[in-house]
Amino acid sequence: MRTLLKWFTRGTEFIAAMALAAIFITFLLQIFFRYVPFLEPIGWSVVLISLLWVFVIFFGCAFIVRESDHVTFDVLYLGVSRPARKILALITAVVMIAAMLYSLPAMWETVFDNRLMNLKKIQTIRMPITGDKIAIKWLFAPFVMLMIAVTLRYIWRIYTVLRFGPPETEMEALLGGEDDGLEVEE
Repeated sequence: MRTLLKWFTRGTEFIAAMALAAIFITFLLQIFFRYVPFLEPIGWSVVLISLLWVFVIFFGCAFIVRESDHVTFDVLYLGVSRPARKILALITAVVMIAAMLYSLPAMWETVFDNRLMNLKKIQTIRMPITGDKIAIKWLFAPFVMLMIAVTLRYIWRIYTVLRFGPPETEMEALLGGEDDGLEVEE
């Protein structure tokens, strides 16, 4: 299982790195074509960079950014005992799963089943093999992927909280173990 998770992590990091490399190369091409006198500026570069940037943000948040790397407002969470943290972690996970599952059908319909999203095309970029214009829905598809990944992440969190207890706080990680109080030994 660890090997599979390691390969998945490396694969997602590779995909994100390639998307960032494509953004950088496209940006350099854009500069080159703009300032070389006999070349005409390329218009599709801005759209491609925008598409890839949106993809990298949602893809990275879905698969690469760890739970501990997200910004949290945890003053109340850190101020309660470990059993209370377990309850708060479970409540938070259930609320997140419910919110994602509630909004997922509407988001799916808006992105993939909406006729307008299929008809509206990105004017400056075409599919490399077919030459067809790309539907605007593919700009928003990574958000649906993010919603599914967040749902699965919080289902996994419920399992880990029930099995191992609440996640370790930063202070507990620094001190090397559980620390419910600030008792000083003399």
